[in-house]
Amino acid sequence: MNRFVILMYHMVRDPGNDLEARYACPPPRFEQHMRQLRKHGYQPVSLDTIWEHMLQGADLPEKAFAVTLDDGFEDNYLAAYPILCKYSVPATIFLATGVIGKNNGWMSELYPVRRMLTREQILEMTKNELITFGAHTVNHPKLSQLNDSEAANEIVQCKQEIEELTGSSCRYFAYPYGLFNQSTPELVKSAGYSLACSTRSGFNNSERNPYLLHRIEVYGSDPWWKLKQKMTFGINNASVTFPWQYYYGRIKDRFITHQ
Repeated sequence: MNRFVILMYHMVRDPGNDLEARYACPPPRFEQHMRQLRKHGYQPVSLDTIWEHMLQGADLPEKAFAVTLDDGFEDNYLAAYPILCKYSVPATIFLATGVIGKNNGWMSELYPVRRMLTREQILEMTKNELITFGAHTVNHPKLSQLNDSEAANEIVQCKQEIEELTGSSCRYFAYPYGLFNQSTPELVKSAGYSLACSTRSGFNNSERNPYLLHRIEVYGSDPWWKLKQKMTFGINNASVTFPWQYYYGRIKDRFITHQ
């Protein structure tokens, strides 16, 4: 059974402060990630390919990975897009439609003000088959704090607005902040989405709930070795000591089991 990972990025730019460093991956580092993934035999796939694998049983290549970018920052067009094209890596950008052409007003004042993608930039990228646009609600709320009617409005309206803008079906969704409650995945399914991405770390396979896909969060400060470790172990937080702790724990468990 083939397993795959979904990578989660946000901004591709130099961070403006220490808080933003988690979410802002400098362009040279983002390019290093794409180059090294290709060099080490990882196979980029689109969410379309993952949907065909999960719902229709289509084959996935070994070491398959998908790239996603949350929120729809303008640097996704200015910096990430040329790099994705250079290395022929498909990606899905999850848009919060209420801030298209505006700024990241949902973020704390502790973060720098950043421009979001414009309609024109979105339409230009729509012409490239490498780029898919998914939904990230209208106003980037914490869906777990809304009632079902409010959450459904955010989920449905975002899909409609993306489809009206791009002229293409919007089939993929990502939960803002990774937050949802028991009813949220069913609301996403009822709205007509095919897959939904969480922020839970880990691997995916065809048995994973398609509305609770796991993703690996890539921090802006992650060098290549940390990204590789994250993808090897299905974790969000890499460290020099993690592999030793992991394998030591497995050996210890086996020893206890056989006593």
